[in-house]
Amino acid sequence: MTDAFVGVDWGTSNARFMLVDADGGLIEERSGPGISRLNGVAAIEGACFEALGDWPRVPVVMAGMVGSNIGWRLAPYAKTPASVGTEKAVCFETRGWQFAILPGVETVRTDGFPDVMRGEETQILGGIGGDSALVCLPGTHCKWAVVTRGAITGFHTAMTGELLDIIGRQSILLNPRRAPAAVGGSEFIEGVSAIKNSALGLETLLFTVRSRQIAGTLSADVADDYLTGLCIGADIRSAMTLHPDARSVSLIGSPTLTALYASALAAFGIPSHQIDGCDAVLKGLTRAYREIFA
Repeated sequence: MTDAFVGVDWGTSNARFMLVDADGGLIEERSGPGISRLNGVAAIEGACFEALGDWPRVPVVMAGMVGSNIGWRLAPYAKTPASVGTEKAVCFETRGWQFAILPGVETVRTDGFPDVMRGEETQILGGIGGDSALVCLPGTHCKWAVVTRGAITGFHTAMTGELLDIIGRQSILLNPRRAPAAVGGSEFIEGVSAIKNSALGLETLLFTVRSRQIAGTLSADVADDYLTGLCIGADIRSAMTLHPDARSVSLIGSPTLTALYASALAAFGIPSHQIDGCDAVLKGLTRAYREIFA
């Protein structure tokens, strides 16, 4: 086990602890609470060692919110262009274990506003490697990143998932809210197409979720699918406005979300490639381990 390591993807809501062999293969996985569920540094340290348990005392490489200002140790952001950020990793030893916390990435967008990510950079660089691509990571805060020869050169964040959740649960559009389709159905594509073909913005087209139900052209049973299509379609329309020359998009994340984005991108005439986010973060953490400890 001397060439093994522990990779940790520690986010706001949950944590994944992975015992990994020298070739990057997963030996065992354990889960833990997210940073937002832990009150202070002592609680984070305790949760970490509880998850490590009886595993061999090998190096531990961490990514995500564990390196934020509410995490265990602050790992300042690396500025774009940025790779996996091992040169800025925060390394320390506690209870006889060696730890390395990877930094997030910050950028200044073309509109002059700052943007940040933590954890997604490890997925991006694990999933893309040394290639160049336009990458989308769907989720609560969707990330769109330009990767050039393995380095993140710029990105922007779209609060698509959070916006969809708030609108679905706290507005008059859906009553009650139902789970959207796992894979884009006809109503989902109707929402995507409405955004794609209209000069109006999301703030206006959102109300059609209600008006169509009143008019009888949209069933309440599938209104959530239509709403999801509107929000994801708006996300994609904005990204394609920023990247009009994009020939394809690499999607990294859960199969359910990447499938939704793939069907929406197809409606825009953009081909895509889906990469499992769990596999990508494991590859990214393995790359970081080799650069820091090998």
